[in-house]
Amino acid sequence: MTPHKLMRLSAVLALLIGGTLSPPAGATTLRVAAGGLPPSLGNPFTAQALPATELWISIFDGLTRLDWRGGPQPGLATSWSNPTPTTWRFVIRDNVSFHNGRTLTASTVADVFDILLGESGQRYLVTRELENIAGTVALDSSTIEVTLREPDAILPNRLSTMMIVDPQVWVEDGVDAFTISPVGTGPYRLAKWGPGNTSATLTAFTGSWRTISTFDTIEYLAVQDKTSRLQALFGDSADIVTGLSQEDVSSLEANGYAAHVTPTTQIKSIALPNVRDGDHPLKDERVRRALNLAVDKDAIANVILGGRVNVASQGAVEGIAGFNPDLEPYPYDPARARALLAEAGYAGGFKLDIEFTAALTPLDVVVFQKVAQDLNSVGVDTSVRMIPFADYIRKYSNNDWGNVDAFGLLWNVASFQDAIRPFEYFSCLRVNPFFCDEGVAADVSAVRTMPDPLQRAAKMRDIMARLHALAPAIWLTNSAYVTGARQEIQNFDMIPTGIVFEGLTLADERRDPRSQ
Repeated sequence: MTPHKLMRLSAVLALLIGGTLSPPAGATTLRVAAGGLPPSLGNPFTAQALPATELWISIFDGLTRLDWRGGPQPGLATSWSNPTPTTWRFVIRDNVSFHNGRTLTASTVADVFDILLGESGQRYLVTRELENIAGTVALDSSTIEVTLREPDAILPNRLSTMMIVDPQVWVEDGVDAFTISPVGTGPYRLAKWGPGNTSATLTAFTGSWRTISTFDTIEYLAVQDKTSRLQALFGDSADIVTGLSQEDVSSLEANGYAAHVTPTTQIKSIALPNVRDGDHPLKDERVRRALNLAVDKDAIANVILGGRVNVASQGAVEGIAGFNPDLEPYPYDPARARALLAEAGYAGGFKLDIEFTAALTPLDVVVFQKVAQDLNSVGVDTSVRMIPFADYIRKYSNNDWGNVDAFGLLWNVASFQDAIRPFEYFSCLRVNPFFCDEGVAADVSAVRTMPDPLQRAAKMRDIMARLHALAPAIWLTNSAYVTGARQEIQNFDMIPTGIVFEGLTLADERRDPRSQ
C-alpha cells in the first residue's frame, strides 16, 4: 500500500470511529432531518433523485445545474457550445479547487468521464445518461470537448446529473474508501458519517466558488418516519425537515413554522401498458381514455392534496420542453367513460389490478384509493396495492409485473427538465417496453437528434398531442415537495436535486447560540 493510500485510509478510520473536522469558532449549525441518506454514502453516481442528491449537491458540483424552469445554468462549466452536431465544448470555471486542494482542470473532468465510460463505470445509474458519448478530450486546461455518437440537443441538461469527483482519489484509494471520505468541489466537505448511515456532518469548504451565506456546519439526521421528522422540528431537535406532505402544511403553520411548498415538474400517473400477451382491455385506446374520464382528478388535486397542485393535462408542466399548451386535462365524465367501455366491448367492466409505491408522500396511498373508488363506480373492478420501493424498482427495471395490469409511475422530467425522458420510457425505444406505438417511437427517435431547439420543441409538442390521444397513462396531478423550517431561516431555495443550503440565512443575522 502506498504511503498516500495509508494516510487516506487512516483518515477514513478516524472518521468511522467518531473523529470530526472542527468547525470555526462561532460557527452556525443547521440541523436537517431527512427521510434518509444515500445508501452509497459519498458515491454520487448511484442515484439521480431525492433524498440522496440533496446531500451530494452540497459536496459536489456538476458541469451544469438545473432549476425548475428554463435551460441549464452554469456549474463547473461557465459556458458551452455545439460547433458540430456531434461535438460539444465546455469551458471549465477558473480557480476551482477540490476539498484536498487539488486544482480542477479540463483534464480532471475528462478523467471523470473516463471512469464512468470505462468498464467499472457501467454499473452506475448516472452512466446510462452518458451512453451516447463516444469520448472526451481536454483541448487545453480549461476546455473539454465531448464527442457524441449521435446529436443530442440537451447534452448540457443530461450532464447536470454527473457530479465531478476527484478522479485521482477515486482511482488511488478505491471506490469503497472514496464513498466513506468523498472529495468534491462543493461548498461543504464531509466531516463524518454517523453509525449505521443514520447521520452525516458537513463543514464549510472556504475554497468553494459557491459562497456560504450563514451556516458553516450541516448536521444531517436520517429519520424515516415522517411524523418523527415533524416532532424533531417541533421539539427543537431540527431546524429543517424534508420530505413532508401537503397535509402537514396546516400543522406547520399552526405551530409557528414555515411551510415551503415546492411544485415539482413530476406528474403522478398510472401507466396503462398496451404491450402484453393475449387479449387485454388496456390494449384498446378507447378503454385507456375511458379510465382517464372516470377519475375525478379535481377532487384529488383540491381535496386530497389541498389545492397545492394542479390537475395534469399531459406528462409535463408549463415551462418544460415538450409541454403542449393546447391540451386540456381529461374531464371527469363517468357517463362518457361507461359509453367508451361499452363501445370497446366492456360494458360489463373488467378486473384491473394496480400496484404503486408511495414514492413522494404518504398521501399517495389516499390518491390511489380514490382512483380505485372512481374506477369501480364505472364498472371496472379495481384493486390497488402498495409495494416496497425496492420491489417496485426491480419490477420496473425488468418490466416484470407478474399479473399486475397497471402501475403507478411518475412522468419524471426533473432529471433533465425536458420531456424526452418520459417520452422514451413510454415508447417502443425502452428495453422491454410496457407501452409501444411505432409512430410515436419514430418521432421520439427523430427528436433525439434534432439540433434546432425551435424545431425540436415543435416536434415534441406534436408527440405530446399524439400521446394525449393514445392515453398511455391516467395523468393525475403534478407533485409538490413540502419542507418545514424555523421561521427565521430565510432565502429558502430548492432546485430539482434539493435545497441550496449555502444560500440560507438567518433573518436577524444572529449567531446560533448552540454553537457558542
